[in-house]
Amino acid sequence: MSQKAAVQFLDAVPENEELQRKLVTIMESSDNDREEAAQLANEYGYDITPDELWAEIQKRQQEVKARQDAGELTDEELEAVAGGEMIVATIAATVALTVSVGGSIAISQAKW
Repeated sequence: MSQKAAVQFLDAVPENEELQRKLVTIMESSDNDREEAAQLANEYGYDITPDELWAEIQKRQQEVKARQDAGELTDEELEAVAGGEMIVATIAATVALTVSVGGSIAISQAKW
């Protein structure tokens, strides 16, 4: 188990539509979504714990917030804002989670 595997898992999510759909289902329906998201990562070969996944999500949220506070956004974040949606750190955001699948699938409230 490693933080590196958590990084690799989160980086893989935007590239894998099946993984995106499964993750969205977990986020929408599970009361224990951290545990189930880590289990999903393990099913895809990423050996991580819920705590490692959560630590990486928090790190990414802080990076996005710091960029926003400094008035700096990535091209992807600028596109999201211009399009009326917010994409943050692939899995979770302080307000919402959006995963691009052709169009987009949005979860209105992050549970983490």
